[in-house]
Amino acid sequence: MGRRCGIDRSDVVAAINDLAGRGLLVRAPDPANRRRNVISLTDAGADEARRMTATVGRVQDELLAPLSTAERDQLTRLLEHHTRR
Repeated sequence: MGRRCGIDRSDVVAAINDLAGRGLLVRAPDPANRRRNVISLTDAGADEARRMTATVGRVQDELLAPLSTAERDQLTRLLEHHTRR
């Protein structure tokens, strides 16, 4: 999660603790490696993820409304290229 989101490992632990405390995910020992945890969304977490996805979609549509589809695609490609560096 930290590598994908580009956040420090200690911050990932804090985020997981917060989300677990809010009942949005559960953490369990990995049966294949007891030093690791398996993180799973709860039903409430899945509902929240769907709500957030819909909200992000609406905000992006509003923010990018002045751009054509081709311009949106180009901006997305440029941002993805920038974040991979």
